[in-house]
Amino acid sequence: MMESGSSDRNELVKESSRRDNTLYLVLLVAAVCFALAAFVIAIVSLSQQNGSSSPSVVNVGTGLTSDSDREDDKVWLIHTAYSRSNVIYINEETGQVAGFIPDIVNAGCRIANKNCAFVFDLWSNCWDSQLGQEPRGGLGLMSGWFDACTMRIKPERQRTFAFGDPYTKPPYQAFAVLKGNPGNFNWRDITGKKIGFIDGTSGSEQCLANAADEVVGAVVPTENVVHCSHVDDCFAKLADGTIDAMFSDANWIRGKDPVDEVTNNFQACQVDGFNMMTRKDSKLHEWWAPALEKLMASKEYHEICDDVRITHGHRPGYDPIDFCIGL
Repeated sequence: MMESGSSDRNELVKESSRRDNTLYLVLLVAAVCFALAAFVIAIVSLSQQNGSSSPSVVNVGTGLTSDSDREDDKVWLIHTAYSRSNVIYINEETGQVAGFIPDIVNAGCRIANKNCAFVFDLWSNCWDSQLGQEPRGGLGLMSGWFDACTMRIKPERQRTFAFGDPYTKPPYQAFAVLKGNPGNFNWRDITGKKIGFIDGTSGSEQCLANAADEVVGAVVPTENVVHCSHVDDCFAKLADGTIDAMFSDANWIRGKDPVDEVTNNFQACQVDGFNMMTRKDSKLHEWWAPALEKLMASKEYHEICDDVRITHGHRPGYDPIDFCIGL
């Protein structure tokens, strides 16, 4: 009797153990299935967010709905510098840049609905020219200090930077001397003369060298090339006799009090007009090109040209007919 009771108890213990093991296995399988289901749901959700045709909403209330929309918040930095002409100058009342180029840039940015701001800096930080060296890209534009420089198109610049369509006619170059030409400078023969050039501008010694059919001695030897940091620096060098004449784009010198322009109009540099000059990886031309096309086809462009004479007429420089396309 005792052996039979002990055997029954053993069977009951074994049966209970089997039930516990079965329950544990069922719970384990259920847990694994639940975890797998959660994992699948997460993957599907993530896939829908990344691959859906509708972008996910970010920063609700700011108007941003995708990464591409964030580009609209970018402030496009446009280089500008001091030329003292009706092209670009400092408005003495506001302290801000004014002139034909700022008017064009502001209109283009408005048409494209882009945020733009001017950055005042040296021309040489857009395009650098050093004595005895080939001109090259300026440190500022190469390094991304600004998105674009408002400069003329030249073949050597196109090797380094990107351009679109111009919004002015090609410039002409000129020689300038002190008022009254006290040294009787003859621009047709500059042999042995010391010539000043403004750093970073189109009117470089390389540009002048292209005018050998019009100017004897156009290839100026290095010892007679003098670089000026800006236009006033060249004026000072004329005054103290460091240079006999300066060579530049005409707008730098036309109508300026200290000097006389002593040149017939000629184009020495095979260049086109003013443009947005950018790094070749810039996206600026994607929106600037259509905006400029609209501006050039509108009456606003001609109004901006008229303002060269009206609003900015107190400054020396170009006449609109020499400068604006279509006039």
